[in-house]
Amino acid sequence: SKATVSVLYWSALYNTTNMLRYVLAAGFAAAVQAADCGSLLYKQDSGCSLGQTLVDIDTLTACKDTLCGIMDPYALAHGADMTKKLAGSGYGCEIEDWDGTGVGDTICMSSGPSPTPPPTPPTPTPPGPPGPTPQPGPTPVPGPKDESSSGGIDGGVIFLIVFFVGFAVYFAAGMAYMHKAKGATGVEMVPHLEFWKDLPNLMKDGAFFIKNKVTGGGYSSV
Repeated sequence: SKATVSVLYWSALYNTTNMLRYVLAAGFAAAVQAADCGSLLYKQDSGCSLGQTLVDIDTLTACKDTLCGIMDPYALAHGADMTKKLAGSGYGCEIEDWDGTGVGDTICMSSGPSPTPPPTPPTPTPPGPPGPTPQPGPTPVPGPKDESSSGGIDGGVIFLIVFFVGFAVYFAAGMAYMHKAKGATGVEMVPHLEFWKDLPNLMKDGAFFIKNKVTGGGYSSV
């Protein structure tokens, strides 16, 4: 029935939107991790500088491929965990057990904002002759607020992006399902095909209904 087709359509659209949200969240998390790995510092034959600290074992493990790309192939480096060391790409770029000796290279990360020196006090200048007394000027009148300068993305734009992307994913996933699960080909691969075939008649029926409500005329099903 039309009601069943409508329920299936909105359910598929809701599930597709949730799936898209999870994919975007995963991509954002991967981008954040990549940015964190790029901020690590490889120190050859030296310790961490002021404002830096040895990297923890979890970050060292997650960023080992990035670090091996900047280390010497046969270098060995360590972080805060003195029982583990990172072997360079010549050793397979692996986290190995370490006895705490024989490794001079370190992996460091920022431990917070760098300390800033105290400001230099200004040099006092002798007072000059008194100038004319300033007169108050006209009070500025605020102009109209420029709405175009506000940052962020409009909610309507976000809705349209989610709607059209979800619509495309719905059709792609539905066609793949119809082809794989039911062996459909051609136009039969379109998900909920009967609903889409009947949609023009439903729209026409709704238009006549609204027109008759506005004009006060009777209503007959098309």
